[in-house]
Amino acid sequence: MPYSTKGRLINDITNIEQYRPILEKDHFQNDEPHWRRISKNTTSLFQVLIDQDLSDLVNILDYYPRYTEWVCEHFCYAYSYSENEADITAASRLLFLGEPYFSKQFVRNVVRKLPKLENMDIEELSQFALDMGNNHSSWHNIVVNHYLESLTDTLKKLTLHPLQRIVLMKPIATIKRQKSYEYDAEDRDAVLDIPYMN
Repeated sequence: MPYSTKGRLINDITNIEQYRPILEKDHFQNDEPHWRRISKNTTSLFQVLIDQDLSDLVNILDYYPRYTEWVCEHFCYAYSYSENEADITAASRLLFLGEPYFSKQFVRNVVRKLPKLENMDIEELSQFALDMGNNHSSWHNIVVNHYLESLTDTLKKLTLHPLQRIVLMKPIATIKRQKSYEYDAEDRDAVLDIPYMN
């Protein structure tokens, strides 16, 4: 195992240790409906982690995979986020972990938490393009496709010299949009079966 991976695992274990008392006391009931599957304390914990940058959330799911389906289903109802944006790597990991449980609303809400490019200046966009060029191979296809479109659209709205645009796009010029889960919908899932509202 590479040392970098070992280091990540050690950090992940340290990060989730603070949550272990709640998770170990939880009486997970897989056959119960979504809202009765886990305890109120565990529900509160996951609500907080969903609202944060997702790093601790995916670390927990790596070690407690039984909660993955619950988290993905709960994410569908997470409309009222704070201003906390998701860490891109963590959001990608959540999408990889959640693939068996994809729904359009779950994927849309994960994408909604990703950092926005619209308010970045030229230097920040340039750095983002470099980061994307270096890291896209570890990102989920949904994240890569989202940022290919978002970066292209953001740069189109700026008044740039054609050569400046070429330089900014160069780090991502060879990245191609890949076929992935289609989560767009005109209806925006207007009618959701939200258990706590029934």
